[in-house]
Amino acid sequence: MSLTSEAAKWIRNNTLPGEGIVITSHQRLCYPEVTGYFIPTLLSLGERGLALQYGRWLVGEQRSDGSFAGAGSASGFAFDTGQVIRGWIELVDSAPELEMPLRRACNWMLEAADSFNGRLPVPEAGGAWSLGTRGEVSEAIHLYTLDPLRRAGEHLDEKSYTQFAERSRDFYLRSIPLTNFERPECLTHFYAYVQQALIELGCEEVAAEGMQAVAHFQQTNGAVPGYAGVPWVCSTGLAQLAWVWLQLGEQERASAALDFLRNLQNPSGGFFGSYGPGASYFPSEEISWACKYAIETEQAAIAAHFDATVSDYAATISENDGRARAVVNRLQAVSPARILDAGCGKGRYATLLARHFPAAQITALDVSAEMLRHVPEGIETVQHGMLDLPFEDESFDAVLCVEALEHSVRPDEALREMVRVLRPGGCLVIIDKNRQKQGQLQIESWEQWFYPEDLMCRLAALGIQGRSELIAYEDHREADGLFVCWSGIRVSD
Repeated sequence: MSLTSEAAKWIRNNTLPGEGIVITSHQRLCYPEVTGYFIPTLLSLGERGLALQYGRWLVGEQRSDGSFAGAGSASGFAFDTGQVIRGWIELVDSAPELEMPLRRACNWMLEAADSFNGRLPVPEAGGAWSLGTRGEVSEAIHLYTLDPLRRAGEHLDEKSYTQFAERSRDFYLRSIPLTNFERPECLTHFYAYVQQALIELGCEEVAAEGMQAVAHFQQTNGAVPGYAGVPWVCSTGLAQLAWVWLQLGEQERASAALDFLRNLQNPSGGFFGSYGPGASYFPSEEISWACKYAIETEQAAIAAHFDATVSDYAATISENDGRARAVVNRLQAVSPARILDAGCGKGRYATLLARHFPAAQITALDVSAEMLRHVPEGIETVQHGMLDLPFEDESFDAVLCVEALEHSVRPDEALREMVRVLRPGGCLVIIDKNRQKQGQLQIESWEQWFYPEDLMCRLAALGIQGRSELIAYEDHREADGLFVCWSGIRVSD
């Protein structure tokens, strides 16, 4: 099982009915900050219902002035409010009742800040942000509130929000240390908030400098100490740093960190806050936010893997390949006008379909930007994951998924999404590898193969009536059992 699928189970088991995510495995209360910034993660997992639950619960937690209180405090915190904005901006299109609470939260941020330079207020010294002898959490983490504000401004057509985000960004860039990991207050978790924010805000060069300061401390096994010089690791911080390295193209460092993180994951699917001798950041409690960043990092790692290995994949497929014949034969029965190629790679099947169905509108979707660069002109491309397809219900007459479901991490959610966007009477075609042949090829840690009958049963439960069939591939004239084609028609509700 993948890190993501196990962490997703932890999230389900630690969400309170009708509320949000618990603070930790021991503190069974919901925390608005974490609940807010979990929403984009839930959406990326195909958990839209849970994301909406979180978003609606937060409305009842909003203070009368529009803010959200920090943990253990009755006062509004800018950082916490910014993370609720991060979540709501992802939901407001599908839940328009969130627009007014979203505006109130954004307005509070601007009202609470210094109107001249955009500096956001920090908690009183010795309070919620105290790190004891190490000082206080750096106020530079407020950078992580600015991209949500900027996006809210663009979405709501409120220029004041975007202008504030730019002014506040410039203040922190010139006034606060951002790239010195050896400062005593720089827990990797907090330090990585800053580096993540710099990536979001288009300040990659500054983030690269900040990550160079961390690279000096990364061990050969991928671990990074929770603070410079300590012998223990902060799980969340390690996940976040790996994400930043991925965005900067430092895949080797990111992969080493992620491999180390996978070995820390508990049987529950969660993570303690820290591991190792002298660990002092929630060392015996599973913290909810570790799951968020672990999931996002594995998702980013999968996309980065395909970006880096794009040259290994073919851009065309022979008409005589058994997989090509299976696709064309099954779609001819429905004469589709709108086709989705989900997990399209370089678009070799989309190109095949463009030849056979020249009047069809073909959409090619993939997580890898590098793969999509190879898709021929005339075919619409969309960079996105398969677990939350960015299309309306019943948008396509046919959905194709070839050797991509195996990489989806949560295949049941991917299947549900493909069926959702398929119209009744439309055709679904999935070609992938047979679990009975697993071991025949070397596979990635997240990759999953499928038993023919089992996957057909899953599809039947979603309303697909069809069949599975072993098919030939490449220059094989006969099927040898490695590849299976599952196909069927979506029945009317």
